[in-house]
Amino acid sequence: MTVAANPASAAQAATPVQSCMNCGAPLAGAYCSSCGQETRIETPTVREFVREFVQDQMALEGKLWRTLKVLVTKPGGLTLDYISGRRQCYIRPLRLYLALSVVFFAISGLFSHPVWLQGNPGDENKPVFKSARDASPRDEAGQSVPAGVASPAPAASSKSDATKPKDDAFDEARDFKTGYPLLDARIQKYFSQTQKQAGAQISSAINNDAPVAMFFLLPLFAGLLRLAYLRHHLRYGVHLLFSLHYHAFVFLDLLLQEIPWPSIVSAVLNIAIAAYLVIALRRVYGGGWWPTGFRVAALLLVYSILIGVTLFAFAVVSIIISG
Repeated sequence: MTVAANPASAAQAATPVQSCMNCGAPLAGAYCSSCGQETRIETPTVREFVREFVQDQMALEGKLWRTLKVLVTKPGGLTLDYISGRRQCYIRPLRLYLALSVVFFAISGLFSHPVWLQGNPGDENKPVFKSARDASPRDEAGQSVPAGVASPAPAASSKSDATKPKDDAFDEARDFKTGYPLLDARIQKYFSQTQKQAGAQISSAINNDAPVAMFFLLPLFAGLLRLAYLRHHLRYGVHLLFSLHYHAFVFLDLLLQEIPWPSIVSAVLNIAIAAYLVIALRRVYGGGWWPTGFRVAALLLVYSILIGVTLFAFAVVSIIISG
């Protein structure tokens, strides 16, 4: 006797089990339980693009404003919430830092002015090095010889090279040779410019390299925090997390400083960078006001030196490489 097959069972057996087109996991609903992708995949339409854009923007804006509110009004609050596990309602620390830094450097680059190495007003067209070869003739007493008067012949001197005039030292610096023709040519090209041209080149190099340099300095700031709070025995990741949130606030503060505020508002924004750090450190690490203040003063002093040296080094390397 044959048993009739159940039509429903036969149809179920004939139909293969659906799998996620993204990760291959079995599907059992509107979304993949493994990667979260929708199970219904259709050819995208304009309506579909608009719907996804609106949904993503609304979700991002909600997180963005909530994150910025806590970042500004509660120094150190984002760090504590992240450590305690409250993360989904905020933008991730690295993403927040990158977003604010990119916006700041993009806007500041539009309004940047070359101010490096320009010297006093009216000196923009003077050479970077004004050496003895460029100066007017002088007599043995060091006085300028008027035009049309023959300069006296140099008298033989038994002085050593260490007693050469200061301008001769500039000559030697300008004529210094590294032994690499391409590098020597680029160095000579830079020092043959006027102060205005050289200042504009360094300013442009700093503006271009500042985002990379600051990203490189971020772990150093976290390392300084670890040294300042060595007795707390915290993991380096905690200091790095705090550094991301603090630098995000700094870029937001600097971004606001691009607006032409009254002098009192600009002064408050400048003071806020240090004051914010004091409050945030006390909230995250604890400690009294005075010990925290001394830590902040030492921390910002060392960090400012590191920023200056790093930015200048990046600019020099960029000028040498690009020529």
